[in-house]
Amino acid sequence: MKKLPPTSPMIIEQNSEGYRYSIEPFLLANFVGMQAGFSVLDVGTGCGVIPLLLTLKEPDIGVTAIEVQESLYNLAVKNINQSKLFGRIQAIHGDFLKVAPTLQKESFDLAISNPPYRKVSTGRKNPNEEKAIARHEILLTLASILELSAPLLKPGGKIALAYPPLRLNETLTEMKTWELYPSRLRFIHGSRQADAKIFLVEGIKGLRPDCVVEAPLYVYENKNSYTEEMKQIYDSFDHTHGSDDIKKERYGSGPG
Repeated sequence: MKKLPPTSPMIIEQNSEGYRYSIEPFLLANFVGMQAGFSVLDVGTGCGVIPLLLTLKEPDIGVTAIEVQESLYNLAVKNINQSKLFGRIQAIHGDFLKVAPTLQKESFDLAISNPPYRKVSTGRKNPNEEKAIARHEILLTLASILELSAPLLKPGGKIALAYPPLRLNETLTEMKTWELYPSRLRFIHGSRQADAKIFLVEGIKGLRPDCVVEAPLYVYENKNSYTEEMKQIYDSFDHTHGSDDIKKERYGSGPG
């Protein structure tokens, strides 16, 4: 197990061999706006990293975190319990397609997901099942996330997602299909010379705002150091060191 970070009031463990989160949870948690009292839905929580980061950002929220893979769900429960946040974060083990209909409609202010980003027919499928399910749309697709999240959001509630740019048009179109209208968009680049590797998008249920394209975020200043903005994001979550996996998986050789 790897514990991140040692100086943080929270302990976040992840599997040594299975799926390991990278930079997206930090980017998403930094990207979203929240208020005290918000009810948040995290779809595909993995080891629970996004709920833990969100509660660092705004302690007075409640999070429902859903994870289909038992190994990751067990790890999420362990992380939540070790952080003494079991009263604010409820972890549910189950398939979102089956769990969503059991949740109260129009009960969430925010839905967030760092979802599987590859379609089943694209890219190399990882032989490790935990990684494959987390990275490919084997059990959860973009369309199903949006279709099932929309009824759960309050009117004016928001959804935030991270995907690679090649799925931008599809994502924006699908969001509008379910009346989750894009309101903010930000592209993430490995460096100032590199093409975007990720985009972050926020949509609002039932409202049609102008979509603001925010300034791009650059992760690396050079091969050995983060940009000041990326450092500030990590610092805001008491994250004092980066992971080699971040550069290797997304900003060196590309996604997955």
